Amino acid sequence: MKRLLSVTLSALCVLVIGCAPPSSTTAPRSTGICGPNTARTSPATTDAAGELVTLQVAIISIPDVAPAKLAEQCGFFAAEGLKIRWTEIRGSADAVPGLASGDTQVALWNYVTGYAVEDRLPGLAKLIADAYQAENDCFLLMVRKDSPIQTVADLKWDGTSDKITIGVGTFKSVSTLTAESTLRIAGVTADDVTFVQVPLPQMAAAVEAGRVDVGWMTEPGITLYKTKYGARVLADVATAGTSQWPIAGWAVSTKWADAHPDLVARFQRALARGQEIAAQDDSTVRKILPSYALGIDDTLVGSIKLGSFPTTLNPTRLQRVADAMIELSKGKPAADKYLTQPINVTDLLWQAPGSTSTPSFSSPGVTP
Repeated sequence: MKRLLSVTLSALCVLVIGCAPPSSTTAPRSTGICGPNTARTSPATTDAAGELVTLQVAIISIPDVAPAKLAEQCGFFAAEGLKIRWTEIRGSADAVPGLASGDTQVALWNYVTGYAVEDRLPGLAKLIADAYQAENDCFLLMVRKDSPIQTVADLKWDGTSDKITIGVGTFKSVSTLTAESTLRIAGVTADDVTFVQVPLPQMAAAVEAGRVDVGWMTEPGITLYKTKYGARVLADVATAGTSQWPIAGWAVSTKWADAHPDLVARFQRALARGQEIAAQDDSTVRKILPSYALGIDDTLVGSIKLGSFPTTLNPTRLQRVADAMIELSKGKPAADKYLTQPINVTDLLWQAPGSTSTPSFSSPGVTP
């Protein structure tokens, strides 16, 4: 049974609903990022005082949130009567207590983490929109430039020396799932290594300092690590069986969403417009990234390798993640399983009370 070392949590985002002081529905635009179709509609109904409804959005500084940032900057949230207040949290596990208590209404789920929550707390949350999908070179295993580790096969334990350590964002998450899938191809199992939990913004420093031998990394950490230290890529974990891997999507507290379907729909519409801009032209993402991604400036942003921004919430595609979680759980002790039973992703898609069919989060004119 593999040994798990915990440094701290890392990786996902939460939204909390509240009320804001009166504010204009016109948000600032950044030239060249909003696209040609930016005409505002009349603001949606606000509260009794005519105030915008404030969504407090907790994020980590990664490309996944770029469409939401674009939606804010281009005034799409304001056009729906919504005001966004950003804050950061450490990881997806932080969202679970809030969703359960009702203090948190919406979260940007890592799909692996979200399905594990459904396995443990059925019905707690539902998916309302897709966010980010892996492409080649977006999620990598990296080592120091002077590391003796040359290939993934070198990670296999010899049975006597200390096991090689791999830093991951969180346990039983997309970090470990894609890493395990990559290890399997090289004949290495999770039992051959030790996964160590490290916050993604600290991963490069952990590898460079020798606190872990290998780091699971995403942007902007990949570009920063290569640029500052000349780090080497050991493997791309989003290839073969994990090619174009679904990474994260937006979820809501089921109880809250059923009570506030109008707020859910307004958030979906605004986000869909930002998602469509990002999907059609990734230069818009590069323009918005320096405004919130720490360490990424205009000189580095052109080097970042981006994933893609799906514009439909396709359950068939998302089912790949749940099926892989079941496959990688086989033969493991209960504490190490990703899932204890299969999950049908279609059951996780939110629909407004009284609706007879599950709506598809979709932007017009974009092929899923």
